[in-house]
Amino acid sequence: MRTLISTIRLPALVDTKTQKLLSATMKEYSKAAQMAYDYGDINNTTSRVKIHHATYYNFRGISPLPSQLVINAKNKGVDVLKSLKNKKNKRRVRFKDQLPIRYDQRSSKILLHQRMVSLTTISGRIKIGFEIPDYYTKYLDWDFRSFELIKRNNCFFLHFVVQSFKTSLDPHSQIFVGIDRGIRHVAVTSQNKFYNGSRLREVKNKYLRLKRTLQKKGTRSAKRKLKKIAGRERRFQRDLNHCISKEIISHIPENSTIILEDLSSIRKTAKQRRKSRSLRELHSWAFYQFQIFLTYKAAAKNIEIIYVNPEYTSQKCSACGFISRKNRKKANFECQNCGFKLNSDLNASRNIGDRYFDDDYLFELAQKAKRYLSGDPIIIPNVAS
Repeated sequence: MRTLISTIRLPALVDTKTQKLLSATMKEYSKAAQMAYDYGDINNTTSRVKIHHATYYNFRGISPLPSQLVINAKNKGVDVLKSLKNKKNKRRVRFKDQLPIRYDQRSSKILLHQRMVSLTTISGRIKIGFEIPDYYTKYLDWDFRSFELIKRNNCFFLHFVVQSFKTSLDPHSQIFVGIDRGIRHVAVTSQNKFYNGSRLREVKNKYLRLKRTLQKKGTRSAKRKLKKIAGRERRFQRDLNHCISKEIISHIPENSTIILEDLSSIRKTAKQRRKSRSLRELHSWAFYQFQIFLTYKAAAKNIEIIYVNPEYTSQKCSACGFISRKNRKKANFECQNCGFKLNSDLNASRNIGDRYFDDDYLFELAQKAKRYLSGDPIIIPNVAS
């Protein structure tokens, strides 16, 4: 049995009076999170218990925020502290006044059939409605567990965390697909399918030129324009990654296996070439975003994803196994040993698929069995944004 966890964003139906109340609650929630964060940062601690005893009663004495929301805000501040500590990031954080509120079972109740939620505010409990678009009706039979209240562009949204369980007793399809990820092609599969990244490259270059021009100009109208176009590039890339990952999964049957390179250190180990791959392109390419989209879409079809060592996958001949730098010349691959010719990215995808059956196969198989038997949850990112 596998656990699927997703986050869906639904618009909240609130009037002007309720908007003001929710905004005021968010402001107090932000203050509580900031107080917890500041104490932990100054005293170099991420202990929830220590921070709670040091800040809870002081904040309750000066704020109308209910006790459970004070605790939830403290936990959010601690989470940020831990995240920065794990990344070894020493920057100080200042929370915005409209920090999203994390609601749990003690501070809220989800009335799914009535399309309403009951939640705690600084003026007691209130009920607000929400809409479920047709696209999200497929989640109605999932378990709605908790939610966050978000304010964006003066509109309120409810980000619901939903959970489902998937069980499959069908045998493996015996289909193994290697996928090579890159800049020229977002993805190339060993099934001979190419997903071009030229359009994404054009969009990134267009926005880079536009932002440089506006920043150089520096006028008030230029700053307004920068604010207006903020996020467009990010949303375009996110949509493209969604579309490509969905297309890839649609061509792979259930109970199959996808083999990917482990690119966790790609930005440290990849060599830079002046013409074909700039440092800016490499650092702005969303390899991990594509990976998590592919992961949760694969989990819905019970497709397992295995990660292998990326070493020499672009230099190795998929026909004879000969490894040489001279084999690859940009987009073309020609083996110096056997003369085998192929698109370089397609050759790499075949090598990635074949690596699953190398000497490390038994280890990978053991890891695969461990993940299946443990029932580790699959976290699905916010599918609404």
